[in-house]
Amino acid sequence: MKILFLGWLDEGQTSRMRMEVLRELGHTVIPLNCQDIWRCSSWASRHFQQRLNNGPAINRLNSSLFQLAREHKPDLLWAEKQEHIRPEVLNQLRNRGIRLLHYTPDPYFTLDWKRSKLMDACLPLFDYVVTSKQYELGEYREVCQKVIYIPLGYDEGAHRPISPPNLNAWQIFNSDVTFVGGWEPRRQLLLEAIARLDCNLKIWGYGWDHVADGKWTPRRAFRLRRLAGQGSFHITKSDFLAKALQGGEVYGDQYAWALTGARINVGFLRQVWPDQHTTRTFEIPACRSMLLADRTDEHLEFFAEGKEAEFFSSQEELQDKARFYLSHESLREKIAWNGYHRCLNSNYSYKHRVRSIMNQLN
Repeated sequence: MKILFLGWLDEGQTSRMRMEVLRELGHTVIPLNCQDIWRCSSWASRHFQQRLNNGPAINRLNSSLFQLAREHKPDLLWAEKQEHIRPEVLNQLRNRGIRLLHYTPDPYFTLDWKRSKLMDACLPLFDYVVTSKQYELGEYREVCQKVIYIPLGYDEGAHRPISPPNLNAWQIFNSDVTFVGGWEPRRQLLLEAIARLDCNLKIWGYGWDHVADGKWTPRRAFRLRRLAGQGSFHITKSDFLAKALQGGEVYGDQYAWALTGARINVGFLRQVWPDQHTTRTFEIPACRSMLLADRTDEHLEFFAEGKEAEFFSSQEELQDKARFYLSHESLREKIAWNGYHRCLNSNYSYKHRVRSIMNQLN
């Protein structure tokens, strides 16, 4: 099948991983990287255009999509996390006999800032809509032709046990406890609780810089307000976490080094939407590290508690389990190995997820 793939295709993006899986499965893929289109606009311009559902980047995205479709005549459009396609463009593609699929790993109906008038108009036009959010299935089914639920997963090539090539890199990425992910008020409180255990804690991710210097800026306040949702937050320095910060987001082998190099990886869910699992639910065990995550029904479905992963429901339980497994290495290592094999044996990889989607299309 010839597939026109529109998504976020920079290194480390899960969209790129799913696109490469389609190639591995034998499909011909024509890529369109929307990051190349949006990066031409300033931060302020991007937000302004997204609020207005109009602007030069949105014009370029839609014109590029139509031009590639006209040139390559694909059988399928696979669009990922696209809230700014114009419905008239989808209708033009449909008139050319192209089937239309939209995939999103993110919530849509739950977040006001994620929704757009353009996407609301486009949802009924897609032949298939794929979501990883069970809690939004009812809303999708009210407006979409066919809704497919597929959990998130991991990439076999990117998420695997791997050690850094030299001692200096090993020292950077080795830790007792690691968290890789964006800031949120609850996450900060829980990581401060872990830091009190006097262990080697390391943090990589988006939005943490304020805990190192405590400085207020308009852009920082806007970003943290969005990440905090309705929760209260303060832009202050955290002495507990300042020394744990390693930098921003990590990708590629460095991401796998960070997960593999940690004895325990913490898997926090977002509080601004009701997720029950994330990509790290699978990426951490796939790197043969122990997952310590929020206790949810979906997590308990994917991994057996106390055997293949560990879970917590309170700050005290998080501290207790981190403390226990840091002092019981053989038990921690056994859980890490069991979680790793569960990933392999239960087909949690994107290769199996994408194959499942394509089987439902065919």
